[in-house]
Amino acid sequence: MFFFNKKKEKSSNRRLKILSGYNYRYKDIGKESEKTIIKYADYFNFDYEIDKRNSFERHFYWLKIKMFIENLEKGTHEFYLWLDADTFICRYENILNHVDKKKHIFVHNQFFKSKHKTKISNIDYLTWGPNVGVILVRNTKWSLEFFRNVWNKKKYLNHYWPDNAAFMDELGYKAEISKLSDNNPAKKTLNKFYFLPGLWNSMPNRNFNSPLNNEISNYYFDPIIIHLAGIRRRDRLKFIKKYKKLFI
Repeated sequence: MFFFNKKKEKSSNRRLKILSGYNYRYKDIGKESEKTIIKYADYFNFDYEIDKRNSFERHFYWLKIKMFIENLEKGTHEFYLWLDADTFICRYENILNHVDKKKHIFVHNQFFKSKHKTKISNIDYLTWGPNVGVILVRNTKWSLEFFRNVWNKKKYLNHYWPDNAAFMDELGYKAEISKLSDNNPAKKTLNKFYFLPGLWNSMPNRNFNSPLNNEISNYYFDPIIIHLAGIRRRDRLKFIKKYKKLFI
């Protein structure tokens, strides 16, 4: 147990630092993600910090927001890349070669089958919204202020998407946490963002093993990063066992 009160860290390159974290309850999944993070970091000579604390002041999902704030305040690196502990890198692609580096925050916008119902039979709304399992952040004052604002949105502490909902609110994609008409980010905020292609956050369906699956798919073929978002822990372990050959 004491192992999970320590960080795993490498510091040698100031260009990009990878951030991640998991606690003891998540270790069987997190340790597999960690293996791919370290391989990727070593390949491109990136730094990394993997926080394995057991206790945290909020739901553990908020750890990413706190780590971004702490690292941006220190300002030791030009970019920070957060990877959830259920993400698995599948290809050696340098993310910095695939983005507009003048932007401040880089995240993937996924499809949601909306919670809002239409008045027409057999017609559903699809909405856009960010998924914060993979986030690249440039070290700027604007980025730091953005994440401080996200952290301060305490009304989402008990939300079923705690950190993600707070991020959606601050960005302005609020349809799935408010009214449908609230998916209306300010232009000055959008101009700071770069939306990553789905290959960087490719999410298999929750029932990935079922031939009767009729979920909206956010999975992209030949992914760079697979993210097992929203999948039950036991099913995540089944996915890892079955598809581990896809990981670096």
